Order: sequence, then structure tokens, then C-alpha cells
Amino acid sequence: MNGRRVSTVTDRTAHREWASRPPDERYTSVHALYLSARERHARLEERDTETIDLRTEAIDSDDVVIRDSSGQIAALTHWSFGQLATIAGAPPSYLRTLPASIAATAINYGLQRTDREQHQLFVDRTEPRTVHAITSPRYARVPHHELAGRVLDLMAQHPAWHLPLGYKDGQFGAERVPSGAYLGDRDMFLFLVDGNRDLDDLTDQTHAGLFRGFILRNSDVGAVALTLDLFLFRMVCGNHLIWGFQHVAGFRRRHVGASIQTAWTTSLDDVRGALDADTARDRTLVLRATTQELGPTRDAVLETAVRRLDVSQKQAAEAYTLAEQHESNPRSIWGYVQGLTRLSQRTPWQDGRFALDRAATRLLTTVH
Repeated sequence: MNGRRVSTVTDRTAHREWASRPPDERYTSVHALYLSARERHARLEERDTETIDLRTEAIDSDDVVIRDSSGQIAALTHWSFGQLATIAGAPPSYLRTLPASIAATAINYGLQRTDREQHQLFVDRTEPRTVHAITSPRYARVPHHELAGRVLDLMAQHPAWHLPLGYKDGQFGAERVPSGAYLGDRDMFLFLVDGNRDLDDLTDQTHAGLFRGFILRNSDVGAVALTLDLFLFRMVCGNHLIWGFQHVAGFRRRHVGASIQTAWTTSLDDVRGALDADTARDRTLVLRATTQELGPTRDAVLETAVRRLDVSQKQAAEAYTLAEQHESNPRSIWGYVQGLTRLSQRTPWQDGRFALDRAATRLLTTVH
């Protein structure tokens, strides 16, 4: 696990998934997701093809399909159509506005000019066939069900790890059901928390304690990298906003070449070690962060924050004010990190929230 990697996972990552996933991509248990992922894996196969054999045609005014050299037809998903258009050097969003016959002609023309000689199709084994992804021959898949199986093993050994409750189907105020397990045609997303092994946060005046969580994400069609992020938090709302979010460690690999399989396998010990471990290490991190100060005065803290982090003078001051209101020592690394996190939660724009979360994560990784 690389604890110094700046993660793209924030306190709103799980919320965005909770709010946007359609009902057929939601699962109330990791086991149910695992079974669905295993069935998906069984019905799909990888197939290498020469670029000269990739040809599209229109079967009606709306649909573009692939016809291979044997004459077989395969439909395209929204995602694989975008990949094919990109390979052909044409903007997918524009092609989707054109009649299918014109779009097919444009794609075929572009494919004749591409330098890549081969592509890898991720396609149904039997009729009716659909191409789910068109990638480089070097693309290396890590099956969703293998990763979900690893999580099930972890849960069997440590039952405290579980899906947090969330409002059903992304509807605020609905009944709460186990949520955070999603599987769609582009990716798998798992959000689990360890709700029983808490640790004291000496700066938290409510004495609610800190808990651990992780987010695992994977794609078998080239949509996202394989990532696992471990973090601390204070509370998860029914809409999966994570309060007191602090990134601790992360694993990230692109799906390129056989190295991803080796990297994931060799990193499993570190990953499992971080997830299996008791909270002693995390307690040490929090304790050190509460005792190390950024400066002896408010002005010194602001000067350090502006110099070391990608924040403005105004943001640095606002974060300090929030830390002063809610934390016992706003000058400490932990107290100021909480101020940055609270400021992020009040920031309306996603880019601004990400910059503040990134600054908080960078500051936490300086604890020694």
C-alpha cells in the first residue's frame, strides 16, 4: 500500500455512487454482487481481432453494429461505441448525433487510417452478441468476481467489515438498506466500513470515535483503474456522505500488461495487512497528528498552510476558523486537517472540494 499517494477518493465519492446508480446496479450484499459478477464473467470472452477485420454498418437508422470477417454481427454498448469511435479518431458525442449509416461510414474510414494492427474485443460468447469493450491487446483484466471474492474472505475472517446502511435506491428518506455494492457494465464499486473497531480521536469533543473504511473500484472494460483506498472517518450518512474523512493508504494500477496481475497479487499481503490490522497503527497516526503542530500561532499556521499546500490565503484562514470552532487544537496537523475537511464540505464546486481534500490528505501524510 502506498500511503503517500494522493487519492481521488474523497468524502463524496461514495455519495456520488449512491445518488447515481440505477436500481439494477445496486446490491444489498457483497455475496449477491459476487454471484452476478461471476455469471457475467462466464458469459463473456476476450477475442483478439485484426483492425482490418473491424467493420461497422447500420442495421437501421439508429444502431451501429460490428460485422466480423465471418459475417457475424455484434451490437455495441454506449461505452464500446465510444471506444471504437475514439480508435477511429472521431468524436463519439458528435457521431451519436448522426444517422447510423453516416456514423458507420466515418468509423470505417477512420479505422483504415489507424496505426494499431490489433484490438481486443470483450464480447458475449453466444448469441445475441454484444461487444462490451474494444481495447488494446495489452489490456489486462482483473475479473470483478475475483476481487469480490477477496472481500468476502476478509468479511468471513473479520465480520466487523460490512456495507454501511444507505437510503434505498438513492432516494433520500427511503428505508435504509445495506448499500455501497454496485456492479454495472463499466465498473464495480465496493464501499465497506469496520463499524466495531473504533479508535479515540482526542480532538473530537463529541467523543464519537473514528472508524475505518475502504473503497474498492475496478473496471473490466477500460473505464477506470483498479484502486483500493483505506481511510478513517467519523460517520456515514444515509446518503453516504462520509464525515471526518481522512485518506490513509491506497493501491492503484492501470489495466496494462501482465504486471497488473503480479502487482495486485504481490500487494495483497499489504492490502490485507492494512485491512486486517487492529487499530493500534491508526491510533498512533492520530496521536502523532494531534501532537505535531504546524506553527505556534494562527499566523504561523496559515503561513505554513499556504506555503506547503495548494490553498489560498483565504482558504487557509477559513479552514483555521473552522478548526478553531470544532477542534481542541487548531494548530495541530489533525485539528487543521479537520478544518480543511469541514471547509471542503461547505464548498459548492467539485473541483474546489477535491483541491481541499487533496491538501488535507497531503498534510496528513507528513505525520512522522
